[in-house]
Amino acid sequence: MIRKFRLILTLFLLLPLKSYALSEQNKQQLYLGCYQNSKQYLGADKAKSYCQCTSDKLSKKFSDEELDAVFKQKPEDIYKDTEFASKFCEKKIQE
Repeated sequence: MIRKFRLILTLFLLLPLKSYALSEQNKQQLYLGCYQNSKQYLGADKAKSYCQCTSDKLSKKFSDEELDAVFKQKPEDIYKDTEFASKFCEKKIQE
């Protein structure tokens, strides 16, 4: 039984893991787009914090290809898929 467990664990560790991080270029573009739209509503300092937080959250969940697919959807579906990040970051900048 232990031998079987070791084999499964070894195979799992050797399999390539899917990268969920955005490339730095796409993360930067996401941040800049967010900042340009948010600073008029939040002010420069809060927009900077909010957009950094949002781009970090989205980067942890989506790869470049996945985020491209999200942004090709209808606006209401984009909102639904990215809402977790915006709600978390809205709360964070209010603290």
